[in-house]
Amino acid sequence: MRQLKYHGYILMLLALLSAGGCANFGVLNGGERDRYFAEGMQSLQNGKEKRARDLLERAIAAPSGGGLTDEALFRLALLHLRDDEGRGAARSLVLLERLKKEYPRSLWTYQSAPLTTYLVSREKDREKNILLNRENRELHQSIDRLKNLDLEMEKKIKR
Repeated sequence: MRQLKYHGYILMLLALLSAGGCANFGVLNGGERDRYFAEGMQSLQNGKEKRARDLLERAIAAPSGGGLTDEALFRLALLHLRDDEGRGAARSLVLLERLKKEYPRSLWTYQSAPLTTYLVSREKDREKNILLNRENRELHQSIDRLKNLDLEMEKKIKR
């Protein structure tokens, strides 16, 4: 009977130790996130935007915990605005929407609101522009077909 109690205490101690191990793992990942954020900010100050972007991407991918992930999302969104490939504004909008969803009371969310509104408006304008370009192309094709038809009718009349 005494051995049974002793085994129960050992099992409880092992359970507590294993739970503590998980907690330490989370702190380690939080420290990793903080390190990525700090290095990203240092890279940004040194004018190394690509490296800063990569490090901030790692920071937001690490498990959250402190108050840094919201700032990392905001700063990363700003960095993506400078992308020349044309996808930067869309990526920025995704990051800002994530910021709003995950950190609704954050100062960074509050500061990002006007930029988010602008980017949403810009995306709507871009979509309208694509539609107008398509319609314009179709109109030009119709005009070309009408011109060809008109030329064919003139040829028939002259015969």
